[in-house]
Amino acid sequence: MNCLDFKRLALSDPSSRDHSFIEHSAQCPDCLKYVGSIRQMDADLSSSMDVEMPSDLMARLQLNQELTEEIETAEVIAINPMRRYAMAASFALALFVAGFMASNQFGSNNDISSDYQALLAGVVEHMNEQAITPVWSAERANSNANTLLASYAPEMKLKFLSNLQFSRICPMGQYKGLHASLETADGQVTFAFIKGDSVSELFDAGYEGYVSRVKPIRGGNLIIMSRTNKALQEADSQLEEAMYWDI
Repeated sequence: MNCLDFKRLALSDPSSRDHSFIEHSAQCPDCLKYVGSIRQMDADLSSSMDVEMPSDLMARLQLNQELTEEIETAEVIAINPMRRYAMAASFALALFVAGFMASNQFGSNNDISSDYQALLAGVVEHMNEQAITPVWSAERANSNANTLLASYAPEMKLKFLSNLQFSRICPMGQYKGLHASLETADGQVTFAFIKGDSVSELFDAGYEGYVSRVKPIRGGNLIIMSRTNKALQEADSQLEEAMYWDI
């Protein structure tokens, strides 16, 4: 791992346990100092954000922060880490403004009847537009998924999935929903939860080279995409066991 790759990973996951990341930090004093400053900044930011407020607002604000981090390019990543402090200050200053703007982001259900193809097309369209799907630590992916699900419905939860790799709210055609990925023994699986009226029944189909499933669940629809039927079945079984609602 070279210094630029190290700094890219340090910015997105400063506590990474990747072997090459740890090895490089032990051999490069400059990079060790760099990741130390990132960790300290994150700790300071976390402490400064420790303010009691409604859980729904906090979920949306965390989403805004995640989206900001994801759109940074490699050139921006290479800039002095003090830029992160400036971003943190701007984020704190705009706290309630951002909360007000986010308040309408998930305010209404998607208008869904039984148009299975529109659901499938929306997910595939987004997958094709997003050339690279980041791979996060399971801890980060699970924490983010539960925060985002809470922005839909406070009682909605996802049990910890050790193979969850990524989770974010994304536009999917005419809809907007939770986009996530799982690693299975038979390959990566993409799934989406789109809030709205549930379709009438479970529907399996081949769609643009994917094995797909549209499944009605409480509060909306689960769309699962895979290259193999075995991976799809495995992911569906795991998600069925992991998704639950507080009563």
